[in-house]
Amino acid sequence: MEEDSRRLRLLKSRYRSQAGIVYDILNTLYSEGMAPPTRLMYGARLPYDRLKKLLNQLLENELIEEVKIDDHIYYRLTKKGVEALEELRRVKKLLEQIGIRF
Repeated sequence: MEEDSRRLRLLKSRYRSQAGIVYDILNTLYSEGMAPPTRLMYGARLPYDRLKKLLNQLLENELIEEVKIDDHIYYRLTKKGVEALEELRRVKKLLEQIGIRF
């Protein structure tokens, strides 16, 4: 019984919202300027299959754009993506001030 409650606490502490993951992706791109998918995987702490789904959503919503250089694919923020990141930073700060993990 005690072991089950410990596992549940661990699962809860590791959960990240999709907004938090998107924040990590956008923030990594903001810091790096332009990044390949592998860098975004590390920045967002996601496996490639989950990252790819989010990248497609971000592309469809014009928050990021794909750049092809030689045979390599990179991503970078659009103006709309920078604005979204600024809003997410405000929300993150507000939630943390009231004790809610983002």
